[in-house]
Amino acid sequence: MSIHVIPGQTIFTEVMVPSLFYINAINLGQMTTVQFTENHDYSLGEYISFRVSPPYGTFELNNQKAIVQKLTPNTITVAIDSTNYTPFVYPVAGANTPPVCVPAGSGIIPGTATMNLEDCFDTLDPQWV
Repeated sequence: MSIHVIPGQTIFTEVMVPSLFYINAINLGQMTTVQFTENHDYSLGEYISFRVSPPYGTFELNNQKAIVQKLTPNTITVAIDSTNYTPFVYPVAGANTPPVCVPAGSGIIPGTATMNLEDCFDTLDPQWV
């Protein structure tokens, strides 16, 4: 959510679509599958990036950018070979920076020549359009 202050006017908020989502599981392998604590609104071909601090393991994903290759309502799969990464651990007692996935740009939908237009540049929640 972003807050805009306009001099002499009321403060208002916008909901960004897609948003960041909290990670609660990461399946390591030649393709990496990330599970979220809730359903996400990412789309095929969208660039995403990860923020994973060392206490959660799989810190090798931190700040990596990837394209969404496959998805379910609460998972995404990306073409990052995480075979030799540190296993993911959740929850971590005392860790105060939860792992998240954030939108990072637009791309081509995998297996097509079609540009993804349902990506992080569609920043207004449909209720505001």
